[in-house]
Amino acid sequence: MKALMLIYNAAIESMVKECMRECNLKSFTKFPRIQGAGKSAGPRLDTHVWPGINNGLFIVTEDENIPEMLEKVKRLKKEHPRDGVKAYVLPVEESV
Repeated sequence: MKALMLIYNAAIESMVKECMRECNLKSFTKFPRIQGAGKSAGPRLDTHVWPGINNGLFIVTEDENIPEMLEKVKRLKKEHPRDGVKAYVLPVEESV
């Protein structure tokens, strides 16, 4: 099993959820209102100076489900380069 951690601009939430639906990924944990700064998207600190906010999703799934979702994330990054979306794949050694 693998864990897919997605961090994305809250403004593209519906697009991220559509990618998940297309990949038949139904189980997730959502981390709303994440603040941070990236190289390409800049700071999102939910302030007047640095407006905007990110959300995060933690998705644990079978290894074979990861490549399709990563391709969709790559497409989102290309279509929305300033909105910010990042994907990290982590091994899941054990789940209780």
